[in-house]
Amino acid sequence: MTFAGGLVYRDVLALNEAGVPIVSMPGQGYELMEGYFLPPLVFTPDEARAMFLSGRFFVAHAGGRTAQDAQLALAKLAVVLPAATRQDAERQAALVSFIEARTRIDFDSSRLRELQDAIQNRRVVHFSYHSRHRETPTSRVVEPERLWYHVNAWYLSGYCRSRQATRSFRLERMETLQILTEPFGERVTKQGGRAFQLVRIRFPDTQVRWVMERQHYAFQEAVAEEGGVIMTYRVETLSEMLPWLLGWGSAAEPLHPRELRDRVREEAQRVVRLLT
Repeated sequence: MTFAGGLVYRDVLALNEAGVPIVSMPGQGYELMEGYFLPPLVFTPDEARAMFLSGRFFVAHAGGRTAQDAQLALAKLAVVLPAATRQDAERQAALVSFIEARTRIDFDSSRLRELQDAIQNRRVVHFSYHSRHRETPTSRVVEPERLWYHVNAWYLSGYCRSRQATRSFRLERMETLQILTEPFGERVTKQGGRAFQLVRIRFPDTQVRWVMERQHYAFQEAVAEEGGVIMTYRVETLSEMLPWLLGWGSAAEPLHPRELRDRVREEAQRVVRLLT
């Protein structure tokens, strides 16, 4: 391994002081002394077990090339670990099994990679979007901020110029995605660029345990009261809550905001008309 000459003297000196033998090659530059290898990372048994468990969990839930790379990384980790540590970690990790997910997380999607590049290079994106509550797609111009995964789907959050607010978009609902050449800078708005609102729902005591088992991702806190619990959620739009909330039927009473109560009542009335 040869280092180019020039402005590297300080780094070479620092490496030498750290015990890494760098030798000078007249007219060529610098190289690592033949036969020298950097020491491998040292993991405690608990750290090694955590690495094996997290790797196996990832492989069970991810698909494509990324899952294969994770398997290779686990194999390399097993090689460099001391035999006793490796055996102990593998023995403990073998006691836990992960059922393969029916829908694998796709890290190799071309759309996901395009949006990652757009976020990193701070490029505006344009796409047509199918909203749950609209029959026809709408045109969106968005300054992308981050990608996140929830319940078998990837989402993009960013500043939507069409709505002049931060919005989240499900990737599979996008059409005709274009990464524009137009750059965008930092946007300074209230609450760090996101407009959130609080939602409060009352559940009876008999339902609290089951609600906590399949809790909404926007959950913040639960406050007990006589006969039940009031749960607070923090969402960008009420549409994030509505399908989940309706799934609890009469066991969930929306308290705040009033708009959510109205939307639940309207949806219930539509169901009654449909069934009669």
